[in-house]
Amino acid sequence: MSDQKAAGLLGVFTHLDGLRQALRECRDREIPVLEVYSPVPPGEEVLELVQPSRSPVRFATLGGAVAGLVSGFGLALLSTAVWELVVGGKPVYSIIPFMVVGFELTILLGALFTLLGLLLFARLPYRRFPSPAYRPEFSADRFGLWLGCSAEQAAEARGLLERADALEVQEVDQPQAARQVS
Repeated sequence: MSDQKAAGLLGVFTHLDGLRQALRECRDREIPVLEVYSPVPPGEEVLELVQPSRSPVRFATLGGAVAGLVSGFGLALLSTAVWELVVGGKPVYSIIPFMVVGFELTILLGALFTLLGLLLFARLPYRRFPSPAYRPEFSADRFGLWLGCSAEQAAEARGLLERADALEVQEVDQPQAARQVS
């Protein structure tokens, strides 16, 4: 195997405890975890050990909310500048009616940008091809841990999985799309 090609190792576990131990060691040694397979919901501890990245959708929501607030106030200001309607003796440029329009557009654009951000960052619609590391037994009674490691880390990762009582450890070829750097 050349140094340029990334290797992936798949560890198959019979118990969740072995999977947790392997995840702890991967986190300590900074070995990237590509996927975790489990026949049951693995629980909060496994999710914390995998350390998923924070979603960038929140920035889309913030951008939409700010754009909605600015456009709401802009719409109200421009409409009062064009049609100077004095209602009930109040000043033409009054902040209270502007806040209602700004609030409504903040909510509207914030929600729309959240939906668009979700679709964009989740890469929907997305045709997901089967993972090269997935096995049908991961839906029945086994747990799986797919590690992405360089050729230099392969021996260390193999030993880590074996110390965590992996039933078997095998090398998995990673397609370019599945490679991840943690």
